[in-house]
Amino acid sequence: MIKLHFPEGQNYDCVMCGAGCESLWTVPVEAAVVEKIEAHPLGIRVINENGAAFSREEDGGYAIYYKDPADPRCGFLRQDKLCSIHAELGMEEKPLTCQQFPFHLTETPDGVYVGVSYMCTAARQNSGRPLSAHEDWLRDRMAKGIRVTTIEPDKVPVGEGLVTSWDDYAAFEEEFNRRRAEQGLELTAQQALVMTAQCIRNNWFPLSLSWDRFEMDEQPLGGQVADMLDGTLFALVKLFLDDTSPERILPLDEAFNRGEDLDFPEFSWNGTWFSFLRFQDKAFGNELEDQLDRWADMQMHRKSLLLYRPLLDNLWMLAVIPRLVRCYTSFYAHQGGRTQASLDDYYKALRLAEMYLGTNGLLPSRLTPRFNAFLFEVV
Repeated sequence: MIKLHFPEGQNYDCVMCGAGCESLWTVPVEAAVVEKIEAHPLGIRVINENGAAFSREEDGGYAIYYKDPADPRCGFLRQDKLCSIHAELGMEEKPLTCQQFPFHLTETPDGVYVGVSYMCTAARQNSGRPLSAHEDWLRDRMAKGIRVTTIEPDKVPVGEGLVTSWDDYAAFEEEFNRRRAEQGLELTAQQALVMTAQCIRNNWFPLSLSWDRFEMDEQPLGGQVADMLDGTLFALVKLFLDDTSPERILPLDEAFNRGEDLDFPEFSWNGTWFSFLRFQDKAFGNELEDQLDRWADMQMHRKSLLLYRPLLDNLWMLAVIPRLVRCYTSFYAHQGGRTQASLDDYYKALRLAEMYLGTNGLLPSRLTPRFNAFLFEVV
């Protein structure tokens, strides 16, 4: 029997919030499920209301259809946030991806690592039973064909078509976690980005041996990566504003470049970017940093650095997401007239970051080519 690895300290039980059904993620649906539901009165009702129930993908498969991308909502989600397929046809008739959410299963030569998506409210809030309590249910779902991502022993994707071995990656991850515990995620991720890019450019493998190029607490490339990430943060902040028209964004860019006051009425903020960062430093306290560490623990446990994209691309997301979460958490606190951010502010910001930048997010494939081009130029 294949070994399932569960993370310590992570809990989950569904709170029936419907958050995962309003993500605009691509949710694959089996052809047999499409055929059965579209022939059922429920499917006919959804088609009449939304124009379609499922969309046809470029690869010929099917996915959940979203009527309004600006307000993503599965057509089968009821007003009470419950699934109408589950309610009218039963759990077994839902698409396998929907049955599986929020679990991520990654099969490696060392066994299957079980993790959860923090798009899920219960996972974010660490609510419910330990993940290991779901083992029997997961094994049953695995037998029925839920998605398990397989990492091949000698084909771990690093970037630009290069691969390494699972053993090499495991040694890389062990050192990554050791450094993260001593010097924090931010600096460790930057070191890993530069190191991985150098290995790709110069064919320096095994990858794990290249950690020796960096002393602990060493800023890679003289801080150029940190500066690039800081600039990226402001660019990302603008993507999620209520108004992203050129008339709104261009004055913000001009004020940012001149060091002048920025007007963010969404968050009741008017001041320079540097004054906001000072506010953020005070608003985002140690308790929320601990929460971010828990998020990072989950990313490493469920092998997020190897899922859907090569290692280099996923390292960028590991570096970018904490910055965006700190920023938006602090914005939400200021919006509420508070100088200290709350857990609710943090949860709201993390959901935003997970939706757009997480493993299944909409933006990594658009952003990482630009990030990588910068990195290859400076290394």
